[in-house]
Amino acid sequence: MPKQVEKTTEAIASVEAAPAEKKTETNATKKTTKKTPRKVAVKKPVVKEGVSAKETIETKVNMFFESNKNNKDLKKIISVAKLMEAGAHVGLAANLWNPKMAPFIYRSKNSRNLIIDILKIIVFSNRAYNFLHDIAKQDGKVLFVGTHNDSVKKYIQEEATRCGSFYINQRWLGGTLTNFKTVNNSINKLNRLTSLLESENIGRYTKKQQLDMQRQVAKLEKFIGGIKTMKGLPQVVIVTDPVAEHNAVKEAKDLHIPVVAIANTNANPDLIDFIIPANTHSIKTQWLMLGILADAVASAKGQPTK
Repeated sequence: MPKQVEKTTEAIASVEAAPAEKKTETNATKKTTKKTPRKVAVKKPVVKEGVSAKETIETKVNMFFESNKNNKDLKKIISVAKLMEAGAHVGLAANLWNPKMAPFIYRSKNSRNLIIDILKIIVFSNRAYNFLHDIAKQDGKVLFVGTHNDSVKKYIQEEATRCGSFYINQRWLGGTLTNFKTVNNSINKLNRLTSLLESENIGRYTKKQQLDMQRQVAKLEKFIGGIKTMKGLPQVVIVTDPVAEHNAVKEAKDLHIPVVAIANTNANPDLIDFIIPANTHSIKTQWLMLGILADAVASAKGQPTK
């Protein structure tokens, strides 16, 4: 686990302990204590009657930000309500988890699904946002990667295009980063054929030759259209799921390119530089998180945000 993650987790844990101690002084707790005093004090913090889980989480989040109000880099860029509505906190089945994700897990749900700590989703989204903002501010190249379902492919293209970044939303081609010289040859070919098809010189070629060129362009556009103006390696790679996009993560790590990733409870956080623990199987969550990350880049470039 990276040191920055450990420090942030410790800071959150210190704040989480506070509300439980305070709640033991409520009337509801005192009534229960008469029956089983030790169990109430040790095992379960008492929640006031009528208080929803959402309100309890919001109180916890507000306490954390209040205790860190002097930290100018820490901002609540997303609400508890939006995260819960999107199901961002619902992890995978307990038997699919990666034990290294334990610091991000709040509890299990009905002994089946793991629940991701919403406070940590907010805090680590903030870290990723600030990092991307700084990279984009320095004119760094950002590459979005998401290929594992049609909705993600669509969002990747939309959000990357909106913030003027590069993207790959089809099958990851081996060596896209580690053998960029070869990929760059394909990029040059795509740009050359595209220019030729749009020029007057295309009339010199037979219809069969033109059709063949169009097919080549269509194929190249599908796989590398999102990076056809990328002249070199990116300064950061964003992936929508480090398990599904493991090849992209591996190549980025081999080249020491920072990785920002939305990671479910089955991921390995050691492979991710800036993790956002969240439900990668939720389309709403993917849309929400990609919008936040694209906003970080757009904001740094002075472009409109959502």
